Amino acid sequence: MGKSGIFIDGENFRYSLVELFRGEFAKEEYLPKKADWEGFFEYLTRRCDCSERIRTYWYVVQHLEVYPYKFPENEETLIKLLSKHPPYQKELEHLSGDKRTQRLKEMVTELREREMDFRRRFEGWIEIQNGIAQKHKAVEFRRAGAIRYNLFDKSMGPEKAVDVKLAVDLLELRNIYDAAIIVSGDQDYVPAVQAIKDSGKKVINACFLTRDGRYLPGGARRLNQITDEVLEIKYEDLKKFLLP
Repeated sequence: MGKSGIFIDGENFRYSLVELFRGEFAKEEYLPKKADWEGFFEYLTRRCDCSERIRTYWYVVQHLEVYPYKFPENEETLIKLLSKHPPYQKELEHLSGDKRTQRLKEMVTELREREMDFRRRFEGWIEIQNGIAQKHKAVEFRRAGAIRYNLFDKSMGPEKAVDVKLAVDLLELRNIYDAAIIVSGDQDYVPAVQAIKDSGKKVINACFLTRDGRYLPGGARRLNQITDEVLEIKYEDLKKFLLP
């Protein structure tokens, strides 16, 4: 077929791996440590009958945002902010005077420590990404947008702007590849895929199958419908590369 470019929606891909290898791969590890990424990308290229992989573009978050991002000095204002977290609200309702003031300081300290812990974790992700790019041939991490981390409940929100960067690159780089292999379950790429097809390029969507041969929940049905080809990757085949 010619030359291919692989475009990976980083967080979407990572969540898929966590679901597929539940019990075999810890979410806290970010990505499998011994994965043969280059081998996996060459496998995708061969499965799509492409003669050469130009490059793998792996899209990840550039910035980390936290909430709350600052803590007011005024005690009453601080109470209103911390009371947005129900456990804190319940606790503060039963405190007053110096005990409440002391507990407020402790809560702020807890949240600031939580922020520092997650920032170190986020920096660890970047180190892992850089290590993959250095070790494996023609793998490039492209950073864009941000992800929000809630200090209260330690939850992460959706990525912002990463999908836009991937879609833009699909279009801007279309002159260097003959086929685009997308690794994502996000239907937001449908308009970009249609535009690429209109320019004469072939678009393939890679989908992962569970142990019992089903698509992962939330799979890209609309994306599968609009791409030229759907590349189904069996659990056993993926495991050979990611958990050797």
